Amino acid sequence: MQAEYYDRDRYEVGDGVLERHRSAATTALSRDRYGHLIGGEWVDAADGEEGQAIDATTGEPLATVQIGSPADVDRAVEAAREAFEGSWGQLSPRQRAERLEEIADRLEDRKTEIAKVDSLEAGKPNLHALFVDCEVLIEQFRHFAALARSTDEGRVVPTGDEKRVFTRREPYGVVGAISAWNFPAMFVAWKLGPALATGNTVVLKPSERAALSSLEVARICDRVLPPGTVNVVTGFGEDVGAAMTAHDDVDKLSLTGSRGAGVATLESAAQTITPTSLELGGKSPNIVFPDADLELAIEGTLVSIFFNSGQQCTAGSRLYLHEDIRDEFLERLRTAVEGLTVGDPLGPTTDVGPMIDHAHAESVRDYVETAVAEGATPFIGGDDATAAVDDDLAGAPFVRPTVLTDVDDEATVGCEEVFGPVLSVFEWSDREEVLRRANDTSYGLAAGVWTEDLRAAHEFATDLEAGTVWINTYNDLFDPAPHGGYKESGTGRELAEEALEDYSQVKTVKVNLGGVPKMG
Repeated sequence: MQAEYYDRDRYEVGDGVLERHRSAATTALSRDRYGHLIGGEWVDAADGEEGQAIDATTGEPLATVQIGSPADVDRAVEAAREAFEGSWGQLSPRQRAERLEEIADRLEDRKTEIAKVDSLEAGKPNLHALFVDCEVLIEQFRHFAALARSTDEGRVVPTGDEKRVFTRREPYGVVGAISAWNFPAMFVAWKLGPALATGNTVVLKPSERAALSSLEVARICDRVLPPGTVNVVTGFGEDVGAAMTAHDDVDKLSLTGSRGAGVATLESAAQTITPTSLELGGKSPNIVFPDADLELAIEGTLVSIFFNSGQQCTAGSRLYLHEDIRDEFLERLRTAVEGLTVGDPLGPTTDVGPMIDHAHAESVRDYVETAVAEGATPFIGGDDATAAVDDDLAGAPFVRPTVLTDVDDEATVGCEEVFGPVLSVFEWSDREEVLRRANDTSYGLAAGVWTEDLRAAHEFATDLEAGTVWINTYNDLFDPAPHGGYKESGTGRELAEEALEDYSQVKTVKVNLGGVPKMG
């Protein structure tokens, strides 16, 4: 959508790739021009400005989308308020649950097309988009459909005979939800599931870099929900996102994005004291003990850093190998990485696709160059970024899977979020030392531990400063367990029952049954 993200002259792909992607777009997209979804209607931007959604692999336009403005946000918030105070707000928890379950059923019927849209616009390997992203997308709607039936429940507070005190949970009202480009379809469910289950209405702003699957999911939601329950305004963060976070009629904000976006959201929300939930970046440690099952740990390491081409907040980008197994692990890791298929995201065996665009690819390559300049050694990759890619894809924004050794703890690549397929390797020998190093980061989203000693693993997990600690697995988000960060990785929780607390507020009701109120 934004010209500076895309260097159109650099996209040199073969005719076969172009034909395959054009055919996929024809079957996957429901239209070639999308409006904002406001009040149940697909409408043009208030000022008439439009842009193009771009294929991450070929650089070709996929569809026309609206470039929103604060005026569009105003329209969407007004529609959401009307639905909250009217049609949607009048439904019972059971009725809300039935609507969410119907959305999940309809998503099942469209998941192949939705996955293909994310493969086109975000460059996601189609196997991952279909069997991970879309499965979680659908499961989230089903999970919160089940929880919706009890979202209003509070508790009775024990008192004396002359009073009755109880609590109840109530929705905030209008939720402003801002999503990210790396899991476009899946993040819609992370926001809408708990927000709708608790009775809120939503104005969603998808990323300008990947909005099409969000629009397709919203299209399904709109067919099931009362008009205005879910609204979508596409556009740039500095316009649409800023207007949403500063809006005095938005009652709750939820953002998935970078640390910088989180800081900007908090600063804006502070002016209206709007409650805010944030899922931000990460620099997650992945720690392998000497007694680990190396085959399992190597496979988990691949998932931790190369899934979604490394464009994931939970990426285990800091790999800590015990000195006793370091050399063997690295040689076996080399073989495993060389076995990955880097290529067209629509390919049936592709493991690693392109970056979202050339601007991001250049950013990732810059991190690798800086790392080498600061003393790191490219153990795998680090040279020609497209060396492992077919000639028909040479002009697409690929970054070759890269593993760096000899990385200092204070090095740029060891401290900052790269958001690409770049793994930094560190060596350790002492438990307390590696724990200190693992926790020595401003982030705290996730961590991995690999050992056969489960007692030691549990003790270590207790001491790690991370919202999620995986033991002998990584990036496992299929089960509805709470997901969120410590420290600068964010606030609040998603994916599970705990998310309901972020989308509802507690009211206390005290009833005097006949006693005389007293002063003091």
